Amino acid sequence: MKQLMFLVVTVFLLLAGCGILPGDSATPTPAATPTPITFAEDTARAFLKAWSEGDYNAMYQMLAPSRQETTSVDQFVSRYKGIATEATITSVKPTVTSVHEEGNEAEVKFSVTLETVAAGTLKQDNAMLLRRENNRWGVLWNPGLIFTQLSSGGTVHLTPLASARADIFDRKGRPLTQPQELTIVEVVPVEMKNENAVLSTLARVFGMQAAAIKAMYSKYPGDWRTPIGTLTADQVKANLDALNQPGIHIDNTKDTRTYPNGTLAAHAIGYVGQISAEQLAQLQMQGYREGDLIGQSGLELWGEPYLAGQRGGRLDILTSSGAITATLANIPAKQSQSVHTTLDIDVQQLVEKALGDHIGAAIVMDISNGNILAMASHPTFDPNRLSQRMSAADWRAILNNPGDPLINRAAQSAFPPGSVFKIVSYSAALEKGGLSSNTLFSDPTGYWDGLGQSNRKYNWTWPITGKGLGTMTLSSALTQSDDVVFYQVGQKLDKIDRNLMPNFARAFGLGANTGFELAESAGNVPDPNAGLWRPGDPINLVIGQGDLLASPLQIVDMLAAVANGGTLYEPHIVARISSIADGSEKVFPPKVRGKLPVSAATLASIRQALLRVTTDSKGTAYSAFRGSKITVAGKTGTAEVFKTGEPHSWFAGYAPADNPKIAVVVIAEHGGEGSTTAAPILREIVEKYFALGK
Repeated sequence: MKQLMFLVVTVFLLLAGCGILPGDSATPTPAATPTPITFAEDTARAFLKAWSEGDYNAMYQMLAPSRQETTSVDQFVSRYKGIATEATITSVKPTVTSVHEEGNEAEVKFSVTLETVAAGTLKQDNAMLLRRENNRWGVLWNPGLIFTQLSSGGTVHLTPLASARADIFDRKGRPLTQPQELTIVEVVPVEMKNENAVLSTLARVFGMQAAAIKAMYSKYPGDWRTPIGTLTADQVKANLDALNQPGIHIDNTKDTRTYPNGTLAAHAIGYVGQISAEQLAQLQMQGYREGDLIGQSGLELWGEPYLAGQRGGRLDILTSSGAITATLANIPAKQSQSVHTTLDIDVQQLVEKALGDHIGAAIVMDISNGNILAMASHPTFDPNRLSQRMSAADWRAILNNPGDPLINRAAQSAFPPGSVFKIVSYSAALEKGGLSSNTLFSDPTGYWDGLGQSNRKYNWTWPITGKGLGTMTLSSALTQSDDVVFYQVGQKLDKIDRNLMPNFARAFGLGANTGFELAESAGNVPDPNAGLWRPGDPINLVIGQGDLLASPLQIVDMLAAVANGGTLYEPHIVARISSIADGSEKVFPPKVRGKLPVSAATLASIRQALLRVTTDSKGTAYSAFRGSKITVAGKTGTAEVFKTGEPHSWFAGYAPADNPKIAVVVIAEHGGEGSTTAAPILREIVEKYFALGK
């Protein structure tokens, strides 16, 4: 009895220690969660969902183990990726239509819609077999789950279909590009009766070494045709007798891109070249293939979607021998479209002639809409040469040319604008600086010690005369480009608000892309809030020096706005796109990107000061324009550079001054004073432009 009581008490104490007393309900231990039963449909839907998301590794994990034994993950992923790329598939949308499951076997029927770039929309009905292996459902995969026609093997092959490349025209419809049929000159060594005679002929015709020509065909079987080069119809005609000998064949042709005006407007037009590996990686899904010609710069690059049209294609299933077993789609290419520019060949020719061999750029713009009538950059290049296959050595020679001939200096390069920027500084002074055009300033010595004698700043006249320009109004200081006056203006404006001048610079279109169709530089407007803003920074900025950079395109756009009443247009070079197929057009109207932050009175004051630059004996460009039949208003600029050599020479203006039609900018790198180099070039451009009857 005592033992029984002892047992009862012991149990009671144990229960109490566990917090469980009579009347309490103990929390039951949860049973193990059973493994959910996976249905074949779940696996099939997950497999199709992963396909639609391009998650091929996840798809592979859902294959039945027996299929994973025969197909590695790399083979599986490579198969899907390769077909997606070849067929230019951009989206996969599968839908399950029915499910039949019986024991360890199942069939899931589905439909799939595949969107492709080259072959349009593809729709197929298909069936997926599944089996329960190792206690899970797995897909009994074969390539027929991608396209049913692959069930018996084979590969997917796209034959791209492309329309002929459309052309680029000037504003009057004159061609800037043209197609040309070239004759391919080929040799068959076993047919040669006199190899030395063949080599001598081809060496003369192509300007090559005979040994180099022989090396081209020696690495192939003697009965193969080996292409040596191409000739135009005129070249074939001129050399027909010499080419008419055993072993030389001229019965094959190829179409190519030519530029009938040679180097004219080369930077604006651009050139085509064989697609690079990097470009192919981006464009292969659009139907491009190795060896295709594609726009590489200028309008050829910008207009690629129009000029090349949209590629179509025939999508086939091929056997290992290349025989077609099925055609999945056959979509014709969409017709290419011509690009009609704002360029004028006549104006372009006179601008390039005036610029000559000066390293630099020149632009002519219609002030009423931002149309680019001419855009020249020197040194230049011949797009005909670049559009043909070039040797690695020739290409390196162009890339390593210190003159950077491939750079469009008119838009892609940015320079200190020098005193041309004083137009902006003058505007800020009148609008926000509490100054007027008649405010008097003094420059008795030709230098300024506003930052201390150790930081003395000089006027441009001091090295010439050893003195300043005396007392003058602010308007006269703009006309005479007096640096000492503008040093004082810059210091005053910076004290009012250090953001004042930078903000005006941006409002005049500097420091940002203009919206131009082709590659351009945004330049740079220094930001006082981005770092240390030193007392000398606004002094440099006010005369267009320091960290301020502007492209010639930005400067001519700014002058056009001054000339037209204050409207800042997006510069543009494309007028319209026209369809070769149906004649329809897409017109690109002018776009306004801003208004100059000045009143009508300030604008009138600027224009009066710029007119005196060329017509007043004290104007910095008076000598350059004396006697001109066309009155030009403008501003000189002499921009110092932190390299050895002369400063950059600028002149930017518009004409006729009393009824402006065009704005023009000229920059000659390291050309010296703006008045001595750039200004005479601009005068020649303006006079010859209006002599055309424009």
